[in-house]
Amino acid sequence: MAPTQQQPPPLYTTLYSLALTHASPNSTEQIMSIRAPHAKHTWGHAGHLVARNPKLADVMDNAAFLAHLRSTGRYVDGARKSEVHDVFVDERKRRAMVRMSYFLRVGGVPAHEAEVVEQDLVWVLGFTGGEGEEVLIEESAEFIDAAASARLGTLVREAHGEVGEDVRGGITLKEG
Repeated sequence: MAPTQQQPPPLYTTLYSLALTHASPNSTEQIMSIRAPHAKHTWGHAGHLVARNPKLADVMDNAAFLAHLRSTGRYVDGARKSEVHDVFVDERKRRAMVRMSYFLRVGGVPAHEAEVVEQDLVWVLGFTGGEGEEVLIEESAEFIDAAASARLGTLVREAHGEVGEDVRGGITLKEG
C-alpha cells in the first residue's frame, strides 16, 4: 500500500502562496494587494552593503516600495520568466524565505542586443496574524546579488545615462 500523501496545514499553504506571489507577481497591483497597509521593505546585508550605499538604506513603506518598483521599471525589463529555486516556510514564526532568480536586461534595448543579468536573490518575508485571507505580508527584506546589481546598473547607465534621483535598489550600485 502506498503511503498517504498528507496535505500541508492551511497556514503553511497561505504563507507559501503569498511568498510565491510576492516573488513573482503578475503586476504591481497584485504585489501591493498582498501587503499589509503598515508593511515595510528593507534591503539585506545591512552591515556592509546597505551601510555603504545610501540608496539601499531606506526603510520603505508601501508607497515608497511601489515607487521603487516603478522607478526601477523605467530602466529594467524581464528577459525571461523568473525562477524560484527554494521556498522555506516557518509557520510558528510566520515567516518565509524565497531564493530565486530574476533574469533582467536593460529596457529600451532590443532584446537580441541586450545582455541578460541573472539576479539571484533571497526574499525574507514576515506575515501578519490571522488566518486565511486576513494574512498579509508586513515585512520584506531583499538580499540582492551586489555584483549582478552593479553589472545591471552599469548597463543601464551605458544605455540611459545616470538613473534618476528617485531610483532605489540594486541598479544604483556601481562596478569596481
